[in-house]
Amino acid sequence: MLRPPPSARFPASWYPPDNSLTSTEAPQTGAPYSATLVITSRFLNLATGKVEAVSRSTFQARDGDGRRRDEVATPRADSSGKIVNPHVVSVSDPVSHCRFQWMEPWVAPGKPTAAVTCMPRTLNLISQNIYAEMTVTEPREVRSPAVLDRFEPLGRRLFGDLEAVGTRHTRTPAKSQTGENRELIEEIWYAPDLKELLVMKEISAPGAEEKISAIHDFELKDIHRGEPNPELFYPPDGYQIKSGN
Repeated sequence: MLRPPPSARFPASWYPPDNSLTSTEAPQTGAPYSATLVITSRFLNLATGKVEAVSRSTFQARDGDGRRRDEVATPRADSSGKIVNPHVVSVSDPVSHCRFQWMEPWVAPGKPTAAVTCMPRTLNLISQNIYAEMTVTEPREVRSPAVLDRFEPLGRRLFGDLEAVGTRHTRTPAKSQTGENRELIEEIWYAPDLKELLVMKEISAPGAEEKISAIHDFELKDIHRGEPNPELFYPPDGYQIKSGN
């Protein structure tokens, strides 16, 4: 349990009352980094009937206390009607128990604004990492009436100078009325040295990609270890902060 004291940057009015039930995932501390996140989306072009791919790059960072910043480029029209690509920035701050979201640069009407929502100051912390839990050192299967899950170890691989551990997860549903078995294959690579950071995820559906509306893969590139600029984890000067509480 943690109890951050209120301050000028995190006033008491942002926090809901404490209760004994609020839980959240424990932060990943002591493993700071910054990287370029490359997201590749594959989708069916209804006009051509072919599967096409579009990639976009954004920024991601985490500091040594577990604060994390994610950005997503979001096309929109500015005040003149021109299409621009500002980033929607999301910051999770486990030290203050708050989350921020804002647009950068600000291209909407009115004053630059950031939204903040905070959890109670006292929390129950849960340690969990779903990707580490999926990792296997030898093949295994998990069967149920509806699906067969197979897990295969892929060994180790370098992403730059960062070593990652890989697992292939194949999910095969029970045969449909058409007799088809459509597998979904997910390959994940995570880095134990960076507190189980997920470095790459690729998804494939052999023979059925044209029947899936969209598939999203991602990979972290240009990974730099070390503390990012602390200013990345709080709304910029000039932004009005509005609390959702």
